[in-house]
Amino acid sequence: MDKTTDPYCILQGILSRFSIEEKEWLAFKDGTSIKQIKTGTCIIETGQLVQHAYFCTSGLFRLFCLLPDGREYNVAFTLENDFATSYASMIDGQPSTFSIEAMEDSIVIEIPYLLLQELMNKSHMWERFVRISVERLYTRKEERERELLYLPALERYQAFLLKYPGLEKRIAQYHIASYIGISPVSLSRLLHTVGN
Repeated sequence: MDKTTDPYCILQGILSRFSIEEKEWLAFKDGTSIKQIKTGTCIIETGQLVQHAYFCTSGLFRLFCLLPDGREYNVAFTLENDFATSYASMIDGQPSTFSIEAMEDSIVIEIPYLLLQELMNKSHMWERFVRISVERLYTRKEERERELLYLPALERYQAFLLKYPGLEKRIAQYHIASYIGISPVSLSRLLHTVGN
């Protein structure tokens, strides 16, 4: 594994602008592990207590809820160089309200929440990194809620394309339909209309 594919090298490159001290970085490496996740595997399941965050260095995940009628509803996607977890569950100690599934063979760094807390308590730089990551997550969450409430289907689809560039080539249309809140048939009609 070279520096361009080594998960720790990838994350260390992202962390370089936060001036993390070497001893703190080594403590992080010692307390975490690299996991290879096969397509279709859930790293978090609905109802599970969450004790880890996952930093994706390769692959793709979807966050989804199971609706009362049995349909799956995609809440978000996690691509390379981003975190996948249920922050609310991790922080509050409550069972997760959604599942996180690998949509491709993926590689993650599994990070215990207790380690993150310890690092944040010791270092303002770690605290800043985690805060910025969480702020980005909640900004996306608010944008998504606004899109679902106020935008018509076509604009929700366009917002998806802007938020996740190139993802439409990596996932099936029914996953996109689920994310923007319409049926696969409606999405097919929408795309046909736009294409003509």
